[in-house]
Amino acid sequence: MNIATIPTEQVWGLHGVRLFDGMTPQEVLTLQEAMPIVRYRQGEYLFFAGEAADSLFLLQEGLVKVSYITLNGDEKILNIFQPGDVFGELFLGKYRHRVGEARAMEDVAVCKLCEETFLDLIHEVPRIALNFIRHLADEQRETLARMHALMRSEAKYRLLGVLLHSARRYCCTDNEWFTLPASITQEDIANMTALNRSTVSSLINDLRREGVLGGTGRSLTVHRAAIQAMLEEAGLEILV
Repeated sequence: MNIATIPTEQVWGLHGVRLFDGMTPQEVLTLQEAMPIVRYRQGEYLFFAGEAADSLFLLQEGLVKVSYITLNGDEKILNIFQPGDVFGELFLGKYRHRVGEARAMEDVAVCKLCEETFLDLIHEVPRIALNFIRHLADEQRETLARMHALMRSEAKYRLLGVLLHSARRYCCTDNEWFTLPASITQEDIANMTALNRSTVSSLINDLRREGVLGGTGRSLTVHRAAIQAMLEEAGLEILV
C-alpha cells in the first residue's frame, strides 16, 4: 500500500485524535516512530507525584486516572483519560514535577514522547505545535467548566456537569444515549464531584426515575441532550 493512502486511524488504531489534525500520513508515521508504545497492567502506575515531568503520553488503549493524595490520605481525582487523549505535558511549563500520580484503571497502552524528541518534532512537523496549542486550549476550557460546576452548591448540578463532561470525553459516537465505561465507578464519580458516595447514589437513582440517566446497578447510561437542557435551564451554559 502506498504510504500516502494510509489513513491516520489505521496507522495508530485511533480515531479523532486532535494531535494529528491536518497532518499527512507520512507526518503521522514520523510521530509514530518517535513515540514507542509502553504497556501497563491494571493498577500499575505510569508516574508518581513529585517525579520529574520529562515526557508526555498519548493513550492508545484503556483508561488512565490521574489523581493526588491529600495530607489526610484521601484520593482526589484530577482527570480520567481515554484512548486518543494526551496527558503529562507539564514539562512545557515552569513547574517541571508531577503534581499527581497516574494509574491504569484497566490494561493500557500508551505512546510516550520525551521532551527532547517533542522539541525536535516541532521543527520536523510544525503542525504538531499548533495542534498542541489547541489541545491545551481545549483542556483549559474543560477545566474551567468543571471548576464552575464544582463551585455550585447544588449537588445535583455538580453531578450533571461531571456526567456531561464524561459523555463528551468518553463517547466517540453521536448516539443520544452514552454508556459510561464500566471501570469508572460511582466512587470515582463521587470523587470527581466532591460529594460522598451515598449522595451520588441517591442522585443517580433520582435522575434515573426522571429519565435523564439509565442503566441498572453499576451500568450507567447518560442522556446527553436531557442533561444539556437541565444545565441550560439552571443558567449553566458554560458546562454545555
